[in-house]
Amino acid sequence: MRNVVPRVLSRSISVAAATLFAAMLPFFPDIMALFGAFAFIPLDFILPMVFYNITFKPSKQGIIYWVNTLIGGGSSILVVIGGIASIRQIVLDAKTYSLFSDS
Repeated sequence: MRNVVPRVLSRSISVAAATLFAAMLPFFPDIMALFGAFAFIPLDFILPMVFYNITFKPSKQGIIYWVNTLIGGGSSILVVIGGIASIRQIVLDAKTYSLFSDS
């Protein structure tokens, strides 16, 4: 029970700091796009296909193997394109950056 107050206090300070930091970034959606390109796409589309091919070892002459490989390869191309596009958008938005901006 004696740890409740320090935990609530530290959690509140942490959430307040994260909220302040997010409010300071008018290009927050661009940063989320960057995270999406480098984290969410590989976790959702590339790794399951690779893990399926490694775990179940489908025949290399079979359609399943090549569909999985095609999905993984196509998603890898999307990761590169999405990463470049989101970095470009961050650079463009950083030129017009103003603290706590609404636009």
